[in-house]
Amino acid sequence: MALVAYLVILSYNVLSTEQYHGDQAEVVIENINDFGFDLLKVFNQDERLDEENLFYSPASISLSIAMVFLGSRGNTADQIAKAFKWYAHKFEEIHLALKSLQEAVQESENDNLEMKIANGIWGHHELHETGEFKESTMEFYNTSLAKVDFKEGPERARDEINNWVERNTARKVKNFLPSNAINRDTRLALINAVYFQGTWLYAFQPERSYQALFYASSDLDNVIEVEMMSRKSKHNYFEDKEHDCQIIELPYSGNDISMFIVLPGEINGLSRLENMITAKIFSMWLISLENTTVTLSIPKFKLNQQFELKEALNKLGITDLFEPGTADLSGISSVESLYVSHVMHKAYVDVHEQGTEAAAVTGILMQKRSIDPHPEVHANHPFLFIIYHKSSDAVLFIGRVKRPTVKEREHMKGVNDFGHQSIEL
Repeated sequence: MALVAYLVILSYNVLSTEQYHGDQAEVVIENINDFGFDLLKVFNQDERLDEENLFYSPASISLSIAMVFLGSRGNTADQIAKAFKWYAHKFEEIHLALKSLQEAVQESENDNLEMKIANGIWGHHELHETGEFKESTMEFYNTSLAKVDFKEGPERARDEINNWVERNTARKVKNFLPSNAINRDTRLALINAVYFQGTWLYAFQPERSYQALFYASSDLDNVIEVEMMSRKSKHNYFEDKEHDCQIIELPYSGNDISMFIVLPGEINGLSRLENMITAKIFSMWLISLENTTVTLSIPKFKLNQQFELKEALNKLGITDLFEPGTADLSGISSVESLYVSHVMHKAYVDVHEQGTEAAAVTGILMQKRSIDPHPEVHANHPFLFIIYHKSSDAVLFIGRVKRPTVKEREHMKGVNDFGHQSIEL
């Protein structure tokens, strides 16, 4: 399975470094998880996305906004803090927690799992950034500001940024910033990349996959044929009767990162789930899991999506950041008046049968539920999936599958193609 998310935010300080208390860090991470689910609710209410699959990285978006938060001041900072529920924490607490998150995630790597988080900042060579901003981005986000000439050499700057993205996504993402994405008014480009490729701890056997029907809605005419992966084995599983859904864990090699499938009981139950899920409900599911034999069937799918997030962030209360003359990013530069013109996000996921050499394969196709006492998770209708990092308690990715496909879709219907938008700061 390969996952990649990368976010460009065209816009960015503070603090010292001390040992951070784990319990407070956990709260900051829970706030980020809640932000991810809040964003899911915003997407759920967007009619343009009604029939669309969805995939994004709350971790990537949060890390990028956090670097902006370093340099934000006044009401601009207050709005970001409110959207992320960070108002109860000091600046250094937030950024130290995020530093520890990045370190913990990358420590999960093993021979069968690759997990990378990288941050990059490019500033116009005439930008007078504050020393505090430069020091803080290095201290907390392990990146220094690279100087480029956005005015006279926008294409050279674009090539440099795109080459960085390629290197940090195992060359999965090419030409991330298209022609004309950088222009003479660009002053700062900030990019976060999250790349994940992992094999299941217990593999699906390709020969057990089969063709099946997937009900995209309760309208029986809205049915598509998919390739289902199937197995019967021990899983951490929970049936939430209150919220009418099943939750099952699929761990990756190393058992520190897992995918959780959340399957609503009703074919049309996904929207209701998206509107109610919170970090607290997700945590409740985690502690309620029990290891039991489950017959599992899920479709193979591949998603490739890109977003302009400005509108979604506006709906979560972050507005001043995007307004020229109103945005206060004086912590980045006290000389130039900066604002964020676009927040760009792209994410990719590929889910298939691949396992590891040490995997115990026990997948057996279940014929009829009535003759087997074990629970069955048959994902033949829209469902949520969540990629979760256990050591840090961080939700790395959130997605929904409404129409499984193994073909990558270049753009989402009804959502702006940010590749053709100018980027100004």
